[in-house]
Amino acid sequence: MISTLKLMLALATVLGVVVTTVNSIPPKKQNVNQNNAALENQLRTAAEQALQAIGSTRTATASSALADRGQHVFNNNLLKLHRSVLEGMLNFLGASEQLNNLEQYLRIPLSQLQREAISTTMVVHFSSDEFYVDYNAGVYGAYVEKLRHELVEYLKADTSDNDDERNRTRTQVQFITGEMVNRNVIVDPMARDHWVKKDQNRLQQYNDIRAALMNMFQNILEDFEKVSERIKHYYESGKWNR
Repeated sequence: MISTLKLMLALATVLGVVVTTVNSIPPKKQNVNQNNAALENQLRTAAEQALQAIGSTRTATASSALADRGQHVFNNNLLKLHRSVLEGMLNFLGASEQLNNLEQYLRIPLSQLQREAISTTMVVHFSSDEFYVDYNAGVYGAYVEKLRHELVEYLKADTSDNDDERNRTRTQVQFITGEMVNRNVIVDPMARDHWVKKDQNRLQQYNDIRAALMNMFQNILEDFEKVSERIKHYYESGKWNR
């Protein structure tokens, strides 16, 4: 009987400590934790749906790592997209040494101010105790990988006058870029919200840059027209072999 009583008292003590510990968490902090969990779930779901939309086999993964230069509202690699596509095409042709020569024929429809905004102005710094999670980087990487592949295939078809393949790849490029814009794949939503929250006047700049990027994606095939013409010229002049 005495041993049973001691056991009951011990259990009561332990349970009391647990209840006290749980109840000691301030309601405000509990709400913050719940809100953070809900936000992460929302971001993960959006990432999963975006990957499924283009048939990607990648798994939606998150990172909480904070870059020394801060978190970019718009993915900074957008500024390198055109060059990377041209580089892929020239690697296929075995003419990588022509990269700098042909890059001048790329049409990149972003002003210098818009590029600087994406690269340096629209950047936020989270403190180490602030909640931050990024699902966007992985999704963006998957989309750009597919887009770059289809753009290179389009250039191959265009420079060899393969109409069927040109039409197929054009459709694919339009689909992928449409999804990128509609699903905001080009944006880190937490960085955006943090950046705009600091100054509501920034919302207009965000909308302006987003509109410029939407225009870029919707007309991206046109950005490579002159490059394609130059490659055809090299073929016709006998400088390159098909």
